[in-house]
Amino acid sequence: MPSAFTIPGPPLSNYVDLLWMYEGYATPHAQERILPTGVMELVISLDEDNRSGSGVAGARCEYTVLDTSRPFSIIGVHFKPGGGFPFFSPPAGEFHNVDVTLQDVWGRYADLVREQLLEATSAAARFRILTDALLDRSRDRLQRHPAVRFALDAFGASPFSSVADVTGQIGLSARRFADVFRNEVGLTPKLYCRVRRFQRVLGILERAAEVDWTDVALSCGYFDQAHFIHDFRAFSGVTPSQYLRYRTSRNHVAVHD
Repeated sequence: MPSAFTIPGPPLSNYVDLLWMYEGYATPHAQERILPTGVMELVISLDEDNRSGSGVAGARCEYTVLDTSRPFSIIGVHFKPGGGFPFFSPPAGEFHNVDVTLQDVWGRYADLVREQLLEATSAAARFRILTDALLDRSRDRLQRHPAVRFALDAFGASPFSSVADVTGQIGLSARRFADVFRNEVGLTPKLYCRVRRFQRVLGILERAAEVDWTDVALSCGYFDQAHFIHDFRAFSGVTPSQYLRYRTSRNHVAVHD
C-alpha cells in the first residue's frame, strides 16, 4: 500500500482514480515486474538525486521492470481508464508502451512542480500541489468523446460488452471508433479489453482463498485454459502459479532468477 493516497474531487475525479505517494519504498528483492493495467500513470521523484526519475507512463499491454535495489520516494497519479489524455499534449496513443520524461511533455513546468513538491512538508500539501498542476495542465480539456465514454462504461460492465457490440451502438465506423478510442485511452479497443480482462483475473486472485484456474478462465471470458495461460504470460511474464508465489501486490511481482 502507498504511504499516503487521496481521491480528488470533481472535476478531476472523472479522470483520476487516485493520487499516491511512497516514502522510502524498499523491498527485499532488487527488481519487480509492474503489470499492465491499461491506464496511464504520472510519477515524480521525491529524492534529491531524482534516481527514480519523473515521467509519464503510457497505457501498456506489457510488463515493465522496476529497479528496487535501493529505497526511493515517489509521488504519482493513477488515472482512470482513458483519463490521462486531457493533461498531456500528444494523443494518449502516442504513449502506448512508452515512458517519457515529464519535461518532454510539460517542459520547464515539470521542474517547477517538482521543486514545489520537494519543498512541501506534508503529504496533504504535496497532493494539493499535484492537484493544482493537473488542473492547470488540463487547459479546459476535461471532456471525453461520447463514444469513448459509452465504450468504457460498456467494457467495464458485468457481463462486459464485446468490441463488436459497442461499435454497433455508437454510430461510428469501426476504424473511426478505433482511432478516437486510441487517442483518448492509449490502446485500441480490442487490446484494452484484453488488458482489462487480465486485470479482472488479478482481481479474482486477490479475493480467492483457493483458485480453480479453469473456473477463473471461463468466468473472465477466456475460450479455454490454454488461451488464458497464453494471455497471462504475455502480460505478466510469469505463469499464473508463479504470479501467486511472487506477487507483492496486485500489480507488482518480485523478479526471481
